[in-house]
Amino acid sequence: MAETQLSTALYSDDNLILLNPRWPLADFKTLQNLAEKAQQERGLKSHVWIATSGSTAESASTTKLVALSKNALRASANSVNKHLQATDQDVWTQVLPHFHVGGFGIEVRAMLSGARVVPALKDARWDADHFYNILVTEKCTLSALVPTQVFDLIERGYKSPGHLRAVVVGGGALEVSLYDRGRALGWPLLPSYGMTETASQIATAKLDSLKDSVYPEIELLSHAQARSNAEGFLEVTAESLFTCYAQNTSEGIKHWDPKVGNWFTTEDRGEVQGQALKISGRSKDYIKIGGEGTNVARLRALLEQAVLDLDPQWAMQVTLLDMPSERLGSEIHMVSTLSEDMSAKIAESYSAKVLPFEKIRKTHTVSSIPRSDLGKILWQQLKKLL
Repeated sequence: MAETQLSTALYSDDNLILLNPRWPLADFKTLQNLAEKAQQERGLKSHVWIATSGSTAESASTTKLVALSKNALRASANSVNKHLQATDQDVWTQVLPHFHVGGFGIEVRAMLSGARVVPALKDARWDADHFYNILVTEKCTLSALVPTQVFDLIERGYKSPGHLRAVVVGGGALEVSLYDRGRALGWPLLPSYGMTETASQIATAKLDSLKDSVYPEIELLSHAQARSNAEGFLEVTAESLFTCYAQNTSEGIKHWDPKVGNWFTTEDRGEVQGQALKISGRSKDYIKIGGEGTNVARLRALLEQAVLDLDPQWAMQVTLLDMPSERLGSEIHMVSTLSEDMSAKIAESYSAKVLPFEKIRKTHTVSSIPRSDLGKILWQQLKKLL
């Protein structure tokens, strides 16, 4: 969106609906109708509808939509600009889509700070080589990436150009091993925590953390607060907090506000230590295998480490799933696009890192692992392949 158009749109009473243009037309129209009906019934003005990642949705049409007020989007952008010390001398490189909260957020930040935005997708898709070329030739100073994109750059051995000040990494956990490899190549990585419901990040590593290579703490930004409840889930409140959800369900269109006293309970377990957030995983990642509790996200991190030890090029070719088991309740399966021999080597290396009940009990071979535009695995689609 051109800067003048964005400036006008962000201060008007009109609502915006940002959807993935590559979704099937029928799903696109269904979601557009959902947003239009919800905003009419709730009397919303000056809001932007953005879809959540959709990695657990059965289909595009059942993706949950989030309504963010334009005030919330501006509050988020101002806070991030302050944290990054962004000015009109900065140049953002944008590879997160316009319809994603992270991509749209970059546009808002740049508009408010006077910075320039350089699109860096190739034919509307991520391409690491194209991105790096844009980064260098346009002398970009700021960027925002997801871990998958960081991985692609590191795999190619690209070193960070000296003019790049910071790369905010969100959209998923940045594993310590990947962070270390990126910092070794000079990439100024700032791990962050956020969600569509908070109009992008609410906690980010400090710029000062780039003075050394130790994995940094992720600290709350000026516009946000967080706490953990009795069950260990993180609760957040912020000037950038969303207004409501809308979703197509089997019972029809539904829209609702889940906040209690302007606090939103996330699906993430963790704790707050001073201003630092300690994220331990999502609620759905906690399972029991034969009565023993474990965290699937942690097991996936161990699988990633096992793969990196063998061949980093295999990292995007395997993943773990927790599957129902009549005997154990749940059990761990591996999904792989690699040969039987390669998969067996990975399983053996992984097994050496985990407890007996956490070992892989079955390996599924597939032609590809379905992923979103940002590299997130589409779990429901993956399970349908098995």
